Amino acid sequence: MRKISLILVMVMAVSVAFGQKALRTTAFNNLRKGELDKAMQNIEPTIADASTMNDPKTWFYRGNIYLQIHMSDKPEFKALERNALGKAYESYQKLLEIDTKKEFYTETIQNLFIVSEQLYNEGVQQFTADPPNYTAAMNAFESAVGVSETFGNTDTLAMFNVALAAENAREFAKAKEYYTKVKDLNYKQPLLYISLSSIYLEEKDTTAAVAILLEGRQKYPEDFNLLIAETNVYLAKGDNDKAMDNLAEAVKTDPNNPTIHYAVGVNYAVMGNTEAAENAYIKAIELNPEYFEANYNLGALYVNQAATIIDEANKLPLSAEKEFNELKTRADEILTKSIPYLETASRLDASDKSTLLSLKEIYTRLQMYEKMKDVNEKLSEME
Repeated sequence: MRKISLILVMVMAVSVAFGQKALRTTAFNNLRKGELDKAMQNIEPTIADASTMNDPKTWFYRGNIYLQIHMSDKPEFKALERNALGKAYESYQKLLEIDTKKEFYTETIQNLFIVSEQLYNEGVQQFTADPPNYTAAMNAFESAVGVSETFGNTDTLAMFNVALAAENAREFAKAKEYYTKVKDLNYKQPLLYISLSSIYLEEKDTTAAVAILLEGRQKYPEDFNLLIAETNVYLAKGDNDKAMDNLAEAVKTDPNNPTIHYAVGVNYAVMGNTEAAENAYIKAIELNPEYFEANYNLGALYVNQAATIIDEANKLPLSAEKEFNELKTRADEILTKSIPYLETASRLDASDKSTLLSLKEIYTRLQMYEKMKDVNEKLSEME
């Protein structure tokens, strides 16, 4: 009786083992016929059974099934598993671990390349979505990098995109890590030096920001964006002389760029050279008459000049009436010069309150009451 019992147990074990292998074959046939729902249903039990869980074929079929689910254009199959691509990758990883004879190695590497491509495409979709999901893009690109490394490939484009997405997601540690990686791999992209510099500036490390830009400029001496980025760092540091040297170089490189002439004007204004600042702003406006900042800053420059003269006049003794009137006339002439630029600025940005307040003060002083009335009405509407 005991022998019979033992034989029955053995028969059951063999039957179960045969059943799981048959189920795996059924899953494979389902995949061939495009029956992805049935294929998924039939393959899952085989990865938990001792008779099939350590067989590379099991994981190869499973990886192929989930890869096809991910790539399917049928919504009913897409809905079977949200993380189908992840499960495909997981399956291929397991296969590579146990496939000592490399029976499925070539096909698996080819499929891993597809997985990597799909993850990269997912990153692009998340990055360019409206609104973009930079964190999801970062994770997808990083997964693509990891998959590529599985088959010995270093995907520097995906690595750069990890950094770019991380920077946009304000994951600065991750961004810095990947920008540094691709830089060390000699990835040919000047933007990475600008991005690294921006991250260092976020961390209040202007020394590192300048150093990385200098490294970039040595590698790409003709790159205009690196020149401008370096200039901006010097401006942020208050190193106006070095900023002006760079701006002079930038003007030679791109003489018809109004933004550069505007930056020159700002720098000269900070350095106290009002005449040079005035000329630079005028040049910027000549190149782009609709440049709000250039119009506003030039108008403000004249207002500040007039304010200095008025302050000087107010300090004169009462007996210096002639000198007072001369200074007053001069101040009014300079204020008059500011009007067309501030009016243009107000037209370009009707919501800018500071421009309207400046115009109100000028109109009042110059007794331009009709214009003052219009400005007051606009200011009242803002309250």
